[in-house]
Amino acid sequence: MPMVVETNVRERFQQLRNEWRTQSRYLSNTAQMAMLWPHQRIIGLGSIAVPLILAELRLETDHWFWALEAITGENPVPAEAAGNVRVAADAWLRWGRDKGLVAADG
Repeated sequence: MPMVVETNVRERFQQLRNEWRTQSRYLSNTAQMAMLWPHQRIIGLGSIAVPLILAELRLETDHWFWALEAITGENPVPAEAAGNVRVAADAWLRWGRDKGLVAADG
């Protein structure tokens, strides 16, 4: 039974991710991106979404930082890196490795 729940969450996440990417495609303001309904629903999934978001971040640098901070209550991105998406992604992936949420080789 747990695998069914995990699969359903993964599928729901992927559906919301796709909707979010479609709706945010032409936005440049990260606050506007974060306020989109699919993004808010991803945040609503809670901590179970964090490994899924980190896996997305490993594949493609995108603006997942708002969701990660909202869910975890943490922000590993150094203040001087604000606005640098690549540095922010690397910081979150390091955080995920430290928490055991991302494979050490990833």
